[in-house]
Amino acid sequence: MKTSLQFKGMIAVLALAATGAGAQETTLRLISGWDDRFDGTVAIAQAFATCVSENSEGRVAVDISGPEVIPPNQQFDPVSRGIFDLGFTTPIYFLGTTGVPSAFFALPPDSELWRERGYWAFADEELQRFDQRLVAFTAGTGESDFYQIVMREPVAGGDMPLEGLKIRGNNYYAPLVVPLGGSLVNVPGGEIYSSLERGVVDGAAYPIAGMQRLGMHEVTSYMLRPRFGNSPFLISMNAARFDGLDEADQQLILDCGHQIETSSTADLSRLSDETIAALLELGMEETTLPVEIAEGVNAALMAGSWQTALDGNAQSAPRVEDLRALARENGDAE
Repeated sequence: MKTSLQFKGMIAVLALAATGAGAQETTLRLISGWDDRFDGTVAIAQAFATCVSENSEGRVAVDISGPEVIPPNQQFDPVSRGIFDLGFTTPIYFLGTTGVPSAFFALPPDSELWRERGYWAFADEELQRFDQRLVAFTAGTGESDFYQIVMREPVAGGDMPLEGLKIRGNNYYAPLVVPLGGSLVNVPGGEIYSSLERGVVDGAAYPIAGMQRLGMHEVTSYMLRPRFGNSPFLISMNAARFDGLDEADQQLILDCGHQIETSSTADLSRLSDETIAALLELGMEETTLPVEIAEGVNAALMAGSWQTALDGNAQSAPRVEDLRALARENGDAE
């Protein structure tokens, strides 16, 4: 595995080559599914933009817009059409277009392993069907502990501890929430606070990192345990825009993407732990699922993620099966 210093050295060499005679200043427009209150935006999108700028000595800039411009689940097509050059998103937001990237929720959370075993290249090939190129595919914290559910009240015991409760979330959370008696309500990220405050939902599933800045402690009192889930995020680029760059700039983009895969895992792991400590300090408490349920949470989510990826789009389902076959060959899927 290449170290961060090796990545930086490689990028610096490419940057020097690109700053020779005839190099042109370039601004790339990136659309992000989240604003900077989400730590993933900082650790992935903003860190990528910084890497590109610093290692091109400011010649290549990445200008970031957020969900206030285009809603998160409508951002994939504008990147395909070249309205934006780059997109930072999660596969679940374009599940209806292709289920292949969503299958990464079911893979071991290790972006370097994804590259070594061919999963990254498989996803890149899939995105090229939609006139995009894969730049980075990150693995959250690198552990199955990226999410939590914050609750207005502690959970009950028994086999159905979420019975009758409405939980903010998308299809990814269904294998956890629904079998435990809860129902999912698809509330946009920007409306989670008000929905909890008004009792529209009883709890909210969301990435842990940065929850204190969203004010979750003001409208909920409990954090459901265990923490759970893998969280792939990706940066993709419009294929025509990528092809229009010179070779040095293409490599700069790809190498910064690879570097962010490595750095964001450590950053998000640290930020998640800091968030938990901050929320406890702010008065939140932990409420725990029964042990026999808690032990199977991540296995259920991974199994459900394969099915969600298959069901998301009928045309892409055979390619999801091909990816699962590859994962089975590598011992990464049942």
